[in-house]
Amino acid sequence: MNPSADTDTRNEISPRHLLYSLVGWGLQAVFGFLALASGLVAPPAGVAVIVGVWAATAVYSIMNWRRTPWIPLGMGLLSGVSFVAIVAFGGAVLGWNA
Repeated sequence: MNPSADTDTRNEISPRHLLYSLVGWGLQAVFGFLALASGLVAPPAGVAVIVGVWAATAVYSIMNWRRTPWIPLGMGLLSGVSFVAIVAFGGAVLGWNA
């Protein structure tokens, strides 16, 4: 019996999985910076909502990145779309301006 055949290969991370995760976390970093800098166009309550959404997507991405490579990438994109949507809503409906 070959001892290497008994090892569980499901715990190995593929290069593609790692690449998608790193790209997703890069997006999280970019949108995290924008979320923290959004005080230029949003009041403090709006910044709190934007940073809260960004933090929630970042934590979910970090906690579940081993499940599938799409989670960090999707959360990074969701963070960006949420940022744009919240700022656009605030500008159109709530009267936020720079």
